[in-house]
Amino acid sequence: MKEDPVMPVSVCDEMDTSRSDMSADFNLNEYIPFLINRSATRVAAAFGAGLKSRGINITVWRLLASLHQHDSQRIGELSEFTGIEMWTVSRVVTRLEQEGLVARSRGDDDGRGVVVSLTPEGEAVVAGLLPEAKRYESVILEGFSQEETSCLKTLLDRLFVNIQR
Repeated sequence: MKEDPVMPVSVCDEMDTSRSDMSADFNLNEYIPFLINRSATRVAAAFGAGLKSRGINITVWRLLASLHQHDSQRIGELSEFTGIEMWTVSRVVTRLEQEGLVARSRGDDDGRGVVVSLTPEGEAVVAGLLPEAKRYESVILEGFSQEETSCLKTLLDRLFVNIQR
């Protein structure tokens, strides 16, 4: 089981923690779920616009990138890792299979489960998108130090773990 990430102390000690003390008056601009959703929506829209010219949307990107990083995965694992509803993953995987970007096969452990993996064509698509993904990440992290970037990633991982509990 994955251990809870440890935050870099120096950066996190300097962070403004006043937002975590929710006052009696609710302020949407200080409400963490709102701030995360607002940022995620903007990131997805901007990155998605770049993907659209290649015939890819954010959902497809997340699934292809997950398969690139983790090799073969079951539909449920893809759903859990990407945060995409299982029925959506299943529907999109069917389409990606028809397009020749992914393949389904029997799982190694019991032979009953189906796993999904990238085909060579799917790997080529991901390889073509990785430079744009990395470029876009550098755009949204402009002005962040390496320490701040590391702290942000750690905090987001911790949020994700907390939400799963």
